[in-house]
Amino acid sequence: MKYKLNKYLYIVPKKDIMLIYNLLNDKIFALEKEKYFLLKQDDLLSLETTHPIFFSAMNKLGVIVPENFNEINQIKMINRQAIFGNEEYRLTINPTLECNFNCWYCYEEHPIGKMNRDVMDAVINHLKMKLEERSLRHLSLDWFGGEPLLYFEEVMHPLAKEIKKMMEENRVTFTSTITTNGYLINKERIDKFREIGLTDFQITLDGNEKIHDKIRFDKNRAGTFKTIINNINLLAEYLDANIAIRINYTEKTLSVINEIIELFSEKTKSKIFMLFQQVWQDSMKKNISAEKNKKEFESHGIKVRNYEPNTKYYTCYADRLHQAIINFDGKVFKCTARDFNSATPDGQLFANGEIQWNIPAITKRFGAATFENEYCIKCDLLPVCMGPCSQKMVEYPEQSDEQYFRKVCLQGGIKEIIERKIEMHYETIKNQASYV
Repeated sequence: MKYKLNKYLYIVPKKDIMLIYNLLNDKIFALEKEKYFLLKQDDLLSLETTHPIFFSAMNKLGVIVPENFNEINQIKMINRQAIFGNEEYRLTINPTLECNFNCWYCYEEHPIGKMNRDVMDAVINHLKMKLEERSLRHLSLDWFGGEPLLYFEEVMHPLAKEIKKMMEENRVTFTSTITTNGYLINKERIDKFREIGLTDFQITLDGNEKIHDKIRFDKNRAGTFKTIINNINLLAEYLDANIAIRINYTEKTLSVINEIIELFSEKTKSKIFMLFQQVWQDSMKKNISAEKNKKEFESHGIKVRNYEPNTKYYTCYADRLHQAIINFDGKVFKCTARDFNSATPDGQLFANGEIQWNIPAITKRFGAATFENEYCIKCDLLPVCMGPCSQKMVEYPEQSDEQYFRKVCLQGGIKEIIERKIEMHYETIKNQASYV
């Protein structure tokens, strides 16, 4: 049998070693330079005789592969398993698109209206249909909007309670998350969060009190910072919860963000983690790094979520077939990063629980993998990227040039993530002589 090197090896030279990251199986290791040069010889088969232990190690690590091994076909196969696997269903519910804030960078309109009982019943019927398929093993339930807590008593709590009961009766595991501005949380609602199994929260802050209150104010233009900080501490105190604090920053606000560290209780610090996200309108002008801020938060015992290479073999939750967003009015979407009021729906929920999908849009989304284009197929980073998200590919013109495609390509950012991961590995092993 003839052999070749796996085409998806990301290699970083150091003083005395080579760091090799196999993007196809997410394995990083260090290799002495002398051994690395053995891999560069033309006849890899001879290694099996001259250096059998080394050959075996490289083979197990997926560095050396059979000559007839087709990496692209493997990626396609695993991608399809991930995209069309039906044991997990992710359902996002928008109880309303109304919001009690008026943030300048929000891309959504906020029409008046909440989910009525007819649509709530249709949601229940929809999940009954999923259960009748007898393949559902896990339900991931997300609450989004608008601000979902605006109609907590009328919509969210009764609907969530019924869904949780249904999943428990059918022995389907269940998780529940919410994206909220955090302003409407209180002790009474925390007790009800526990009742409906709501344990994962994403709450946004925009800086210190002065900056935050200029951006995230209520309808009366009153500040919201102190209330939100208090509610985050309240959540951590009374609920066994995972709390993601999303920091939306700009070049102007990044310098004051660290001031919020001292406002979290010690118990809160153990339950929160920080997500740093540059406001997209600001990033269009210039990309600003938050690395110094992240290190400061970590030095105070607060976890920070860094971006990792994509190893799930698809790009976004919306790329999966078994995923839907049901709006308060029964319209169905695949992507949350759109204005639900003006965007064309991907489908419609009917009273019996059936979703009638927009066939041309859905077939474009799932008829081919997001990376099945000439630019992605020849990209060396494909296994940890998987191409643009399916929403961008739906909007992608049928006939377009490479310049247009580059607008939706994230190659530069992915390289930074890969190199950061490799550098972290190097820092871990450089004094341990932990080489292959």
